Amino acid sequence: MKAPKLLFLALIIIAASAGLATAQGTINVRPGSPRQAANMADEQDNEIIDEIFSPITQRLNLTASQKFRITNIATATMLQAEPLFQQLDELDDRLSEAAFEGRLQESAIREVSEKQAALLSQIISMKARAKMSFYRILTAEQRAVVVDQFRSHAAEGNLGSISN
Repeated sequence: MKAPKLLFLALIIIAASAGLATAQGTINVRPGSPRQAANMADEQDNEIIDEIFSPITQRLNLTASQKFRITNIATATMLQAEPLFQQLDELDDRLSEAAFEGRLQESAIREVSEKQAALLSQIISMKARAKMSFYRILTAEQRAVVVDQFRSHAAEGNLGSISN
């Protein structure tokens, strides 16, 4: 549960930094500043794309438009999921506190577990919808690369965050 949360948080920080970098570039007008801000935003977008599609990012040869759209979908999904992750943390803290105080009962465990399961279900659904949106953005050739990666490495590992 911690790894997907950390990935989401890292991507949110990257997206927030991209927004701040663009705002700073607009405020601070010097020759070359907008270009530097744009390069920084592109670099951060590339990090998000690589996080999603690694190890096949380069083979996909995504266009700038595809990268932009995928980055926007990923960022929006992460922002929507953040409150759910916060709720998961709060529920986990409640369980830990009750356990360490010796007042944890089976009914409380079941209640909190059911709430956590509902939150995880929402997060998984959001992630699945994002993956579906990514898939729609890809060309037929790019989709084939993704499918081939899943088939050839299903037992070995994962495909960046797209497979988690």
